[in-house]
Amino acid sequence: MSQILSFILHCNRLKRYILMIHPSNHQPQITPKNIPLETRAFLQKSCSMDNDDVEACWDAVKDVVWQEDPILAQVKDEASLQSVFSQHGGSLFPSPRSIWPPTNVCINSECPYVVKNKSLKLQGAIELEAILFTLELGPIAVRAYHITCDGCKRIYHHDYYVARDPLTGQSRRCYYRARELPHVVQVTTHHFVETRLAKMWRNSMLYSWTSATNCVSIYQCSFCNNIKIPSEWHLRDAILQPESVYESFKIISLLKNHISIGSQLDVPHSVKRAHRTDPATNGDILLQAHHFDEAMEQMNESIQSAGQPEINHRCLKCVRTIDEKGQPCKEIFAVVCDGVTVGRPTCGVPRCGNKLASTKHPFCPEHYAMTQICRVVGCNEKTRPGSKACSDPAHHAAEVKYYEAGTAAFQLKLRYERTRQADERANTLWDEGEELDTGSEAMFEAMVDSSQGKARRKLRAQFGRRRTHNEQLIIAPCGMILARSTFHFSEAFSLVAKFVFDTFNNCDGQRKRRKPNFFIFDSNCILSKYVFNQVDSPLKTFFKDIGLPVDVFHFKSKHSEEDAYCAEHCNPYKFQYLLYKDQNGNDCWYFNTSIAEQTNTWFGRYHAVCREMGAVFYDFFLNQMILMHNEDKKKQLDRDGFMPTYWVFD
Repeated sequence: MSQILSFILHCNRLKRYILMIHPSNHQPQITPKNIPLETRAFLQKSCSMDNDDVEACWDAVKDVVWQEDPILAQVKDEASLQSVFSQHGGSLFPSPRSIWPPTNVCINSECPYVVKNKSLKLQGAIELEAILFTLELGPIAVRAYHITCDGCKRIYHHDYYVARDPLTGQSRRCYYRARELPHVVQVTTHHFVETRLAKMWRNSMLYSWTSATNCVSIYQCSFCNNIKIPSEWHLRDAILQPESVYESFKIISLLKNHISIGSQLDVPHSVKRAHRTDPATNGDILLQAHHFDEAMEQMNESIQSAGQPEINHRCLKCVRTIDEKGQPCKEIFAVVCDGVTVGRPTCGVPRCGNKLASTKHPFCPEHYAMTQICRVVGCNEKTRPGSKACSDPAHHAAEVKYYEAGTAAFQLKLRYERTRQADERANTLWDEGEELDTGSEAMFEAMVDSSQGKARRKLRAQFGRRRTHNEQLIIAPCGMILARSTFHFSEAFSLVAKFVFDTFNNCDGQRKRRKPNFFIFDSNCILSKYVFNQVDSPLKTFFKDIGLPVDVFHFKSKHSEEDAYCAEHCNPYKFQYLLYKDQNGNDCWYFNTSIAEQTNTWFGRYHAVCREMGAVFYDFFLNQMILMHNEDKKKQLDRDGFMPTYWVFD
């Protein structure tokens, strides 16, 4: 019977191929007597039949296949099935798809039933009205089920089970161990997302910088009229929310990581939940925003300590092999570093790295008392009720201008002062022993009357939220991103030096790193002064055998010809291994020293996507974008013959 059913369904999809072998005077509505040889061969393999069986089956069912049997049309594809269930299934069978646990028996090895070898089927399923967001059909109404084992009280859901931690007594959501991702993931109690749809959203974020809000807009516009919810259901919310897009992003990303290392993802089942108001309906939306904070933070810490998976990457594009007498004698490895503004809300106290309780808060919990202090720089007076300024009229006037600017026709610009001073002035300040700050927080500047009313003066104030200063990237010349670090206050050279040291230093004995022969940075002339003026410092020892050239573009266009130190120590032309002779005898650059600027063009466009993310998800999201970028880059390097691999250590 199964062979006949399969035969009918296959033939239904091959009707146009069968029709093509017949002459032009054959009427399409007339059932053909024969089928083509290639179609016959396919049916033999797909239905496990011999040639005689295929011919006999065609004779028996050809009219059913050809004459558009209305019953057969109901099952010809997934859309037809969905239509039939929506029309006739009522509230009990709204869809041919339903969401069940993947097992019919308890799989807990410590369950009393399992210990006693009782193969009892799980009973007592609890059903929920749910919405499944699909890639092909849009949102569809489904029923979702979870079942509790009577022996151990473990609750089995579609993509995870809930078990009580014997040490803490807390319920944990444990995702099933598997070699592949589940086909569907649960993002809220009543909402599920197809994995392939979630993957499409992740790829949209990678390749086109699409925010979760825009993913929702695209999805809703594509499937705006497709949802049919049974009238008897209490569930009416079939609208996709941005939070659900990000929940699916978190689940897929975390599961992919745990599958790759052979571990199990488990997260708290009962957590503090966040709410927001739906602007369209004024209804209260319950968000599962915090289930995965713990797991994301663990993954962030793992990447911070162990590095990105490609931290020890090497290929023919970023490593140069030097030959002597026809034999390789030395390998030259170069990296490029630069900062790019992305930014997230952070504590308003300079150099504080604490997390905010909410991205809407201007200060972290430790410094939250600062909300009662005037925001004008240099003022420590208490604020007036309902204001961010003190009773000083000039400070109040500055605040008024700040809000006027925010509501005027022009857009208030947050001034990230990342543009460096001219190199000769920067070097002069360094030589004079002054601390260089290459950037500061977003400040509002206003010309106001002084409190005495005699003159106008400029006030600087931080009425808005402070944001992190930049993301610093270390990139191989092939485009592989090796490391990332968030600089909270500035792109200070001491922080850049520490970032490089922490990334490539091997002194902890727990990891192996290949220290680069060249560290290419646009302000290496100042960085090298900082490093080599250290006294008995591990930093100085670390950098002593690393060349510190300025990248070619900045050396030609941004650095003064009168800067003798830069010309002597950081001129890229000085480092012979960065150059090679082409077939015409001309000097050419072996490494792409502008790769950081090129990568920043891609990475910087996440600024709008990330601007309201909290610290944990911000790091997690950017780490995932880098991981996906590197996976794609590795495939490209392999296709282009650059043989990507990893450094081998003794």
